[in-house]
Amino acid sequence: MIACNLYTLLVVGLLTAAPVEVEVQTLDGQILSGPVVEWTAERVTIQTGDKRVALEMADLLQIVPKKPSAAPDQQPVVRIELVDGSSLLGSDYVAQDGRARLTTPLGALEIPAADVASVRLQAESEAVAEDWARIVGANTDSDLLVIRKEDSIDYHRGIIRDVTDKVVEFELDGDVLPVKRDKVYGLVYHQRSGRSLPEAACWVTEAAGSQWTVRSIVLEGESLKWTTPTGLTVTRPPATVTKIDFSRGKIIYLSDLKPESTAWTPYFGMGKELPARASFYAPRQDQGLEPDGLRLEGKQYRKGLALHSRTKVVYRLPGRFRRFKAIAGIDDRVRPRGNVQLVISGDDQVLLEAALTGKDPPRELDLDLTGARRLTILVDFGEDLDVADHLDLCEARIVK
Repeated sequence: MIACNLYTLLVVGLLTAAPVEVEVQTLDGQILSGPVVEWTAERVTIQTGDKRVALEMADLLQIVPKKPSAAPDQQPVVRIELVDGSSLLGSDYVAQDGRARLTTPLGALEIPAADVASVRLQAESEAVAEDWARIVGANTDSDLLVIRKEDSIDYHRGIIRDVTDKVVEFELDGDVLPVKRDKVYGLVYHQRSGRSLPEAACWVTEAAGSQWTVRSIVLEGESLKWTTPTGLTVTRPPATVTKIDFSRGKIIYLSDLKPESTAWTPYFGMGKELPARASFYAPRQDQGLEPDGLRLEGKQYRKGLALHSRTKVVYRLPGRFRRFKAIAGIDDRVRPRGNVQLVISGDDQVLLEAALTGKDPPRELDLDLTGARRLTILVDFGEDLDVADHLDLCEARIVK
């Protein structure tokens, strides 16, 4: 409680700082900083130097408030998952007459119990984390009461009634049983089928650890105000927010997509190809042809593809995307060897055809995908057979 009070006092102190300063990153790579002039559900206008820049929400990647408050010294142990995907942290959870109440470092949140998907009442434990995830992810036709027994958890099917600071009232076979809170690891609420929610516009991360799924967000005075897809309205000082992420659905990494087709052709065929050889030269997602990552010019990348000549990969685009972006180069492990012909096409139109060698610096790609339904990447043989033809496409992504 002391940590929460100190956190609240720090937030109140930061509230006096005005105007709200932010850093904005757009989908086309711009990074702009300055005070907010106006922030509506459709656009954000900031002062950059001697001019004002209005940015449409649809064109944003993220907004980061400057000088966010520090996280509380002691992280709350209760975690609520809402039906819209929000994940909220707090120090206590109670529910009565269809209303749930979560105590957070910034005060209490009142939530309709029908909007709560699950509640973890005890501190996260590695010993039971896998079992908890499995139980929460299962399709059930009833509520689940999850009981902790040393380093294991088990559950009972029934109906969750009121939850107090002392007991969880649980109806089992017509009898309502008062189960002591300290025995309950978590609660899983049955969700009725057929419920549909509005799409999210962004995701808000708070310094205290909560992550909100948000339908719309505005700045009113010196407070951020957002509404969730379920209709819950939350008001917070900007200093309590560490990031507002607009990227989901706007940027998709190719390593997270399943290709429509993949074909590898060896330079010297062996008749019936050995499965182990084909597996070794198959495309790799988020790692190089060695397991320790993708590396170009000494920099290691977390996301991307590793492709050996001759490989052809076709992706069916999941929607309308405008750009394909990546950093292409021969992997550091084989440079200065390596020589490939890279051909990238959108549908039947060639967007890029270029020779890349291990002597060349990595090349930044930014290609126009407007109107394309499929993206085809061909890493073909270059001028040196297929020796060291290990091409990395780092940060390979499609952007709306």
